[in-house]
Amino acid sequence: MTELWEPWEFYYLCLAVLVLVLWMAANVLRSPFGRAMVAIRDSEISAQSMGINLAWTKTLAFAFSAGITGLGGALFGHYVQHLAPDSFNILLSIQLLLMVVVGGVGSLHGAVFGAMFIGVLPQSIAILRDYLPAAIGQTPGLEPGIFGLILVLIILFEPLGIYGRWLKIKLYFNLFPLYKKATFRRQKAYLKTERLR
Repeated sequence: MTELWEPWEFYYLCLAVLVLVLWMAANVLRSPFGRAMVAIRDSEISAQSMGINLAWTKTLAFAFSAGITGLGGALFGHYVQHLAPDSFNILLSIQLLLMVVVGGVGSLHGAVFGAMFIGVLPQSIAILRDYLPAAIGQTPGLEPGIFGLILVLIILFEPLGIYGRWLKIKLYFNLFPLYKKATFRRQKAYLKTERLR
């Protein structure tokens, strides 16, 4: 049995697991089960009317996500070499939420982009502290405050996250002379049949 003591060995193990999980998730999303999950996400009433079993699909989706999360937890436990309740504080929970929201909810690319952004952000804040006035730079809650501010700004101004912004830029250059500003205007997220009367 090989022991992974070198950081580069563990890095390549995590990279291989990431590629495997992304490949598996992409294939699941293209399968009938993945299309059923997307249908339930968009409209439960419409999905149920098409014959999709809501309880069964939601249970399988929970099991699938729990398996991926358990695999990530196993890698995290190997990385920190011990697990205790204080390893999972509120700041880590905010960071995990930010990875998904900043990268782009509902996209595999967004998860990777969000993880890269949030991985670099604490180091950037630490460097920024040196250039800020002491009254601001030495504030104890600066990092969680910046995380919360980024979360609110992303939700308000770019709900599709980094990946959504990349798609908009790509479409802009593809349709350059004919691009319309209203192409990405926000649509109602519910159907007429789901409106409250």
